[in-house]
Amino acid sequence: MDQEIKAVYLKASPKSDIDQLCDSEFNTVIATFVSFANGQACVDGPMADWQPGDWIDRLHRSNKKVLFSIGGGAVLPETLEFLFLSPESTEISQAGYAPFLAAIWQILRGGPITVHSLSGALYPTDYGQGFHGIDLDLENFASYSGGVQSDFWACRLANLNLALRRDLPSGALLTHAPQTPYLLIGDWGVGEVSANPNGLYSKMMQLSGEAVSWLNVQIYNQSDFASQQAVENTLAVLLNDWPMVAGASTSARQVAVTVAMAPPPVECSSGYVSPAQLRDALSALNVAPGGLNGWSYSSNNAVAPSWDQVFTQILNAKQTSGRP
Repeated sequence: MDQEIKAVYLKASPKSDIDQLCDSEFNTVIATFVSFANGQACVDGPMADWQPGDWIDRLHRSNKKVLFSIGGGAVLPETLEFLFLSPESTEISQAGYAPFLAAIWQILRGGPITVHSLSGALYPTDYGQGFHGIDLDLENFASYSGGVQSDFWACRLANLNLALRRDLPSGALLTHAPQTPYLLIGDWGVGEVSANPNGLYSKMMQLSGEAVSWLNVQIYNQSDFASQQAVENTLAVLLNDWPMVAGASTSARQVAVTVAMAPPPVECSSGYVSPAQLRDALSALNVAPGGLNGWSYSSNNAVAPSWDQVFTQILNAKQTSGRP
């Protein structure tokens, strides 16, 4: 990436302040959420509750990249079964993939469209100038985090990446938002990771890294990830060593990694690592991520204006630029 990514997810309630976002240094805005049931697009959050065409067009005029996120914490991997030939297969089913792709194209193009709310009701809306790409936020992989099942879903996601890269508009962004327990390989000094020896997302990147624009990595401060040393260990792997494993392509190694943070001045007791932790860890390691991503932009005037400043402080907490 030639430009540091400063990405932020939109908040539905209370609504993010679009005027503040337009005037900010953030260059990427990700709207949540779209889920799919047998190819039928269902929308939630800002995608459903606002008048999207207005805020999408305003962000376009402010030279922001606008993505929409597919998935979210409540979406199970099994939700994507319709995309594959059978429950045992990693191969894409054209019967399931075709309507899925058609729905994505419709949303990307923008303009008037009828989708569905999460309740299943028809929802006519207008996505204005459309979107620059999609962010696959697929979580809940705990039951698939080891051995054969990890490889199985890594192959599924890789095949989906390659199909989307082939079929999306030229230049469309395709990002993923993995949680660190499902990304790192083996035990890198972070105990929870030892239960995931294969590294589901690392395997995915070996197989399809050339299809991925960047990764919005979610680093939490829970359990084994809570200590400052654990944060530093995790970042060291992501920004120095990952995914330097057998078979990793050169393009996979060049994918920018953005690191998630909570909104300042929040110091989470359970959630993302804090801005202070990220700043101190990057300073100690003297490496840089491809950027930062924030969950999620607030309309609280005491919080939102400080995001630019905090992002800049964190990204400047190193002396040399690093890439995975």
